[in-house]
Amino acid sequence: MTDIQSPASEGAITPPVPAPKILFADDAEDLREVMEMVLLDEGYQIKAACDGAEAIAMFEEFQPDLVILDMHMPLMNGTDACAVIRETSDVPIIMFTAAADATRVKGAINKGTTDFVLKSTGIAQLAERVAFHLVKKNGALHQPVKSAVVQGSASTPGQFTSTTLIVDPDKQNRSCIKSIITRLSQKFIEVDTAAEAISAIEQHDPDIVITEWSLPDTDATNMLTDSKRDHNAKKLIGIVMSNHISHEIQRKLQYAGIDNFLSKPLDTWKAEQMIGDCVKLARKRLQRRASKTA
Repeated sequence: MTDIQSPASEGAITPPVPAPKILFADDAEDLREVMEMVLLDEGYQIKAACDGAEAIAMFEEFQPDLVILDMHMPLMNGTDACAVIRETSDVPIIMFTAAADATRVKGAINKGTTDFVLKSTGIAQLAERVAFHLVKKNGALHQPVKSAVVQGSASTPGQFTSTTLIVDPDKQNRSCIKSIITRLSQKFIEVDTAAEAISAIEQHDPDIVITEWSLPDTDATNMLTDSKRDHNAKKLIGIVMSNHISHEIQRKLQYAGIDNFLSKPLDTWKAEQMIGDCVKLARKRLQRRASKTA
């Protein structure tokens, strides 16, 4: 369970209006971390749950202004959690889901879901929908109170520079990803195959892996599962790219800890948003590691 609040702005003449409270639930730890960073940066008060049952347990005490639920979670899924919340509250509820067919969408709407945001559109899109529903509910735009930035002990440029491993036999696609990472002032390594990727993970200890789903020697699920099993130093952040990823493949990747998907041909804007979110998470982890060893 995470209980985080944005600090109030210092030196204000009048007390700041309390920031809206957001409760969100998702069983993917990586995604929860990124969502915390993005929503805290917008000045919201946040509580995070790892499944629908925990979200229900938090709801009454926290009394959030808005709820974000993953549709597929253990113990209690997002649709069932939504139905329980609707028994006592008309708070806006957003489903933030990797995939949802028409039948499931209809079922969730019937149980009280307010809005749907696909994970493939990125967390920036989710933040926009959060702001929209809060304005609709409260009648005024929340002005973000930016959360404090904790500086590291050193001040050299690139202190918290992340390293991204790009795995794709398509050179043109690799060039697109490299240009995004370069604009973000981060480092990268590029390889063609899963075997080369596993070797690169062992040698270079990357923070992020961006990989094509179908590789010459195996698929991304096997490669990422093998690398996460053997690479014990830290949990890799992953993005999988493909011309088409079925719901079954998405579920397998989610079991391997991957919730980030990009469709080919790449939409540069979407790719930059998603990669940017992953870089923020990677740099946050590097910052935490540095503070522990300082």
